[in-house]
Amino acid sequence: MSSVTGTSLATTLAARTISQMRDQLADLQRQLGTGKKSETYGGLGLGSGLVLNLRAQLTRTDVFQANSLNIETRVKLMNASLQRIGEVRNETRADLNAPFDYILVQGGQTAAQRSATGRLGEMLSLLNLDAGGRYLFSGRANDMPATDTMSRILEGEGAQAGLKQIMNERLQADQGADQRGRITVNPAAGAVISLVEDGAHPFGFKITGATTSFGATITPPGAPPASLSIDLGAINPPVDGKVRITFSMPDGTATAIELTATTASPPGEKQFTIGANPTATAANITAAMDTELQRLGRTELVAASAMKAGNDFFATDASNPPQRVAGPPFATATAMTNGTTANTISWYLGDNATDSARETSVARVDDAITVNYGARANEEGIRWIVQNTAVFAAATFSASDPDARDAYYALAGRVGSAMDVPASMQQVEAIQTEIAGANIAAQAAKKRLTERTPVLQDMISEVEDISDEEISVKLLALNTRMQASLQVTSMLSQLSLVNYI
Repeated sequence: MSSVTGTSLATTLAARTISQMRDQLADLQRQLGTGKKSETYGGLGLGSGLVLNLRAQLTRTDVFQANSLNIETRVKLMNASLQRIGEVRNETRADLNAPFDYILVQGGQTAAQRSATGRLGEMLSLLNLDAGGRYLFSGRANDMPATDTMSRILEGEGAQAGLKQIMNERLQADQGADQRGRITVNPAAGAVISLVEDGAHPFGFKITGATTSFGATITPPGAPPASLSIDLGAINPPVDGKVRITFSMPDGTATAIELTATTASPPGEKQFTIGANPTATAANITAAMDTELQRLGRTELVAASAMKAGNDFFATDASNPPQRVAGPPFATATAMTNGTTANTISWYLGDNATDSARETSVARVDDAITVNYGARANEEGIRWIVQNTAVFAAATFSASDPDARDAYYALAGRVGSAMDVPASMQQVEAIQTEIAGANIAAQAAKKRLTERTPVLQDMISEVEDISDEEISVKLLALNTRMQASLQVTSMLSQLSLVNYI
């Protein structure tokens, strides 16, 4: 008995339809389990391009937020370091603006100097702070500490000179062999007093001028090496008449020799005896001037030289290497020379370029926003405090030196004034403000991105996700179709010619 013609084809088609519905059922069951319309972007149809774009935005958002978090952490650490450096400046200034107490307690130093040494070590430690292996004050060279150790900076190592050696060599060059600051006081020639610099060089005292209260004739200094003469003329100066000669010093400060006429013999400090005639008086002025010049050479010049040496050692960048006296011999030196890595310690070890320190750390915090928050330990505002603290910490004095107290007072006064930081100079607070501004911009961007994230996620969900209600409706409809298809297939499979007739 044979089947009705065509039933085999109909049965095959019905079976294929059932197979396709089984696939649909499996897909619906997957959707019900995962809540997603498709396992691949291709299954999303026209929505695939939109989802890819939205997910790219979401990925960038995660990166931007991570950048903002890193910036926030680093800026907080940097700000804490800078805040403490500012406090160190204030503490040192308070120590040195108070009445000086010159008592040597250890190693030829006062208690204030020992405190400065401790503060210097603390500042160097703060500048060598790292966050996750990234050094925060090294500029672009953030894989290495910003500064050398305090021991090497002060003492040097091997053939490399440290600050103390630089200061010693500079002092020899500034004082000269006779400690007169490279000035020669000539013997009086009749009624004429004269003095001259020992050459055209950057060391020692520089003669800037002179005045008298009694009308002597003054020949002012000219081109280097400068000289000066004072002609008393034919009349002796009166009692309490004054002679004043002014000098500039290596650190840019000024000093003066001021002598007062007296009839006492011998004269007191900073006085000269009026002689029997102007010639004798000129000889007495010359002797008093020479004595006072030597005193200044052992006191104020010592302090000025130390401050200048500190600037020569610390004020460096890619275009300005440390400066050293060209010698030996140093007492007769006439020029400075560049220090090298072979013979001079570099106190700063980080990125030493001359561009803005903020640009050494750049992070993107939004599609259209980047922030700059880098820093270098040798920035002027930071370096100035480290430099002057180090100079004070490096100086030593001898208990047997009768001029040491005055030399100490001169240095302490200069360092104390330096801690006020000149108005024209970068301030630590300015650096804090700049990096804080970068952090504010980063955190504002982070807040915007935080608010944007759920919006992007909702948009992606609208394309990718499917609701349980929609799946339930589709499953019910598919179940009905499958039951009908199965019934038809069963009827077709039993159909024969006899049944058909």
